[in-house]
Amino acid sequence: MNMHTKKERKLEKLLGSLPQKEVSEGFSERVMHAIQGRRPGMPVFSEVKKWVVLGLACLFLAAVFLSDLPLLPQLEITQLAGYRRVELVFYSPSQSPKTVAVAGDFSNWDYVEMKEIGDDYWQVTVQVKPGRYQYAFVIDGEQWLPDPLSPRKVADGFGGFNSVLVVNGFALGSSVE
Repeated sequence: MNMHTKKERKLEKLLGSLPQKEVSEGFSERVMHAIQGRRPGMPVFSEVKKWVVLGLACLFLAAVFLSDLPLLPQLEITQLAGYRRVELVFYSPSQSPKTVAVAGDFSNWDYVEMKEIGDDYWQVTVQVKPGRYQYAFVIDGEQWLPDPLSPRKVADGFGGFNSVLVVNGFALGSSVE
């Protein structure tokens, strides 16, 4: 016995257990007459809905073309086109620095002063083009430290390490917008 016959028998048994209702004589003819009896000029609900949608679309287009709003978005090209904003942070409760700066490839190794925004918490936002940059924090104008939050480090050529920042890529230890 295959599975198909089992299912058919189960269905027949289930249908046989349902209560049987007798319909009045001529029921089928009345239903068919009601379906065919629709007047040809009388629109069906779906056709009315189509006309309502079409009317609303026309009103929307008229409002767009008659208003002063631009049809296409206006793009402002600035001198900073192609640059990304990168936020660098430094936190060191153990050192309690008086000043913190960052220096790197992106600044030709010139110091970029950071702003203290909390106890031993320093921050700066720099504009950089996409690319790979080495950088380090400069504590109190003397001590150079790699970013403790960045796992990417390379030798600096002076016996220490620089951190590596990748812009338009994965940049751990910094937030890139």
